[in-house]
Amino acid sequence: MTSPRITRVGIAANLEKDGAADIARDLVAGLHGLGMSVFLDDDLATLAPALPVARSGIPEDCEMIVAIGGDGTILKYARRYVDRATPLVGLKCGRLGFLAESSKERVLGLLNGGAYTVQRRMRILCRVQQPGRPLDEFSALNDVVVHSTGYSRMVTMRVAVGGKLLREFSADGLIIATPTGSTAYSLSAGGAVVEPTLDAIVLTPLNPHTMSMRPMVLDSTEVVTISVSSAPSGVLLTVDGQVGLEFDPSHAITLLRDERPTRLVVPDDYDFFALLREKL
Repeated sequence: MTSPRITRVGIAANLEKDGAADIARDLVAGLHGLGMSVFLDDDLATLAPALPVARSGIPEDCEMIVAIGGDGTILKYARRYVDRATPLVGLKCGRLGFLAESSKERVLGLLNGGAYTVQRRMRILCRVQQPGRPLDEFSALNDVVVHSTGYSRMVTMRVAVGGKLLREFSADGLIIATPTGSTAYSLSAGGAVVEPTLDAIVLTPLNPHTMSMRPMVLDSTEVVTISVSSAPSGVLLTVDGQVGLEFDPSHAITLLRDERPTRLVVPDDYDFFALLREKL
């Protein structure tokens, strides 16, 4: 069964990726040829003069946003447009990823009435309260990582779930991942693979100094609180591997499900398990 034809499309791209600019130009021409209105993200401002059929700025009423690049590109633009319910489709440059796996030809086909599904992907909201400062808030589609900044990698932290102490332990850090992020850094650290359309919070310690602190999968309704009691070299919080914040033990970190999910477009024949076999 075909999906409704799209008429208003936004395009975003990582121009540092080889071929991304050429793909963007071809995609704009293809969409314009199909009679669609095309809008460019601000990062494509340098291309705008050569693409007079596209308008600058992606408006609220766009029906879909195409992110050209790799998985990191999707993470970036999913965060940039997190306050919108606009579905996002990834168009890959280079090697196959878990998020950006569609080609230019396939994206054109999907937007022109092809069969696709919009998956609801849970996000994690991270709040950092620093003394004397407004609350810092971040949203992650993949993961939030608490880790050391310097030569001494050990961090000692207390982790509470729903207000109850889970464990105080020392490790190189802790990954708090979504199901989408379970196949990223968390997996390389020994975490579980979680089907990406589920709602859950994955806790994966980085080289824990005790065997009793193991990876855990929590219900998405839980609230996780982290406090750092010792970190000789300082502590850094990173979001999706792209945004960072240094903090000290006086800061409280709270993590919970973000009520603003990412809506990810996949073809109707999308097969997560086949992709998992291919990637792993």
